[in-house]
Amino acid sequence: MFKYDINKNTHLKLLDLSDVDELFALTDRSRDTLREWLPFVYAVKTVEDTEQFVRDAMQQYADNNGIQAGIYYEGKLAGVIGYHQVNWQHKWTSIGYWLGNEFVGKGLVTNSMKAFIDYAFSYLKLNRIEVRVAVGNIRSRTIPKVLGFNEEGRLRDAEWLYDHHVDQVVYGLTAVEWKKIKTAKEDTVVL
Repeated sequence: MFKYDINKNTHLKLLDLSDVDELFALTDRSRDTLREWLPFVYAVKTVEDTEQFVRDAMQQYADNNGIQAGIYYEGKLAGVIGYHQVNWQHKWTSIGYWLGNEFVGKGLVTNSMKAFIDYAFSYLKLNRIEVRVAVGNIRSRTIPKVLGFNEEGRLRDAEWLYDHHVDQVVYGLTAVEWKKIKTAKEDTVVL
């Protein structure tokens, strides 16, 4: 079972069937906001849809092909972060994330990303992480930039979003780059 404590108020936990009702309610409350950039929202119409997602996430973890974790803040499910899949041959993964409306602006995704980056490079021994974000999704694009990812390019018409295609920006980070970023932050003295 995957569980990762970020700080006293926040932890990550592998999604399981006990999360289904709370996850569906969070998705439903945030549906209009999430729908702007995340195509999965259209398919989540019932609690059963969320249950199938969680079952698939549990199987993904059992197959050693990624993690879908709940982001918990002060005991409440605040959102989801996950490795879409893991390419073991080439040692890379991609990360996706979202938060419920009432949890935005608390640094939860940034801190969860740091944990997932550390876990990928330190525990899974991966070499590369990607984040792909719709060009217009400025809030989500800020997170990889702040964490030191490099903007590597633009994929035209890369994602179907309900009734149109959107371009995506690809951000990449390697294990060597992350180690340098962490070392530089440790070497920084705050007076």
